[in-house]
Amino acid sequence: MCFSTYEVFKEELRQAFEPPQNEFRWRGEFLDLQQGKHDVHAYAQRARYLVSNIVTNPIDEATKVVTFMKGLKDGPVKTYLFREYPSTLESAITLAMQEEFSLRQAKLHVNVPRPMPRSTVKPTGGPEPMDLSSATAAGSQQRRGPTNVRCFRCGNNGHYARECTAPVQATKGRRDYTGYRHGQ
Repeated sequence: MCFSTYEVFKEELRQAFEPPQNEFRWRGEFLDLQQGKHDVHAYAQRARYLVSNIVTNPIDEATKVVTFMKGLKDGPVKTYLFREYPSTLESAITLAMQEEFSLRQAKLHVNVPRPMPRSTVKPTGGPEPMDLSSATAAGSQQRRGPTNVRCFRCGNNGHYARECTAPVQATKGRRDYTGYRHGQ
């Protein structure tokens, strides 16, 4: 069998091997396309694929743009596109991807700690020693409670067992879960 042109050859191949009503199904799928849980890139790739399969009676550019924009998730990307209202599907896809990228970058930089503004004191250029006098004074002023507490570890007054610096002594006998000694 001989074909007069390449176009005739393509058409014969399409009719021979393409399932019936395939373009009709792709058109319907494109017109109902929704972003869902996908990111803009995956949604755009699906839209491009479906549009590329509709060749016999192509969808006009305005319908492609409106369908793409309508299928986006409600949010800043969709709002931005409706404000810009691009004229082609490719420009709509480009704008949507740029806007999504910008939003992701903004979210990344929200939680990044920013450096504190420098005070008016000029840096000396080298390390400065710490002032420990205020730290010890603050620590001694911190406990203003009763000084007649008794340490259960060493038995002395004036501090709790968690603050005790005395070495731990081995106990005579064991303690059960109530804290009473057995075997004395």
